[in-house]
Amino acid sequence: MKFTKNIISRDEAFNLAPDYVNYIENKDFDILFDIIMPSFEKMKRGHTGITFCDGVYLRIKISSLDSKSYMAVDGPVVRVSNGEYSWRVDGDGYAFPIK
Repeated sequence: MKFTKNIISRDEAFNLAPDYVNYIENKDFDILFDIIMPSFEKMKRGHTGITFCDGVYLRIKISSLDSKSYMAVDGPVVRVSNGEYSWRVDGDGYAFPIK
């Protein structure tokens, strides 16, 4: 995907969610399981957050969340949108809530 909407800089992403940026940059699984996943699993449809996809940080909204799907083995199946595209983030990049 070639994103043009709601791209944010690494510095802005770090200001909004330093733990998320540290997880993305270092693939620190302690951060993933202790901080990112608990927050990710509490997100609801319509919540705002950030995610990392195709080399850029993006401001996104949760467009759908399905915990009852057969694919929801290790957490909910979550789709996000940046106002341009919609894609799944569960299992790859995840998302982190922001205010």
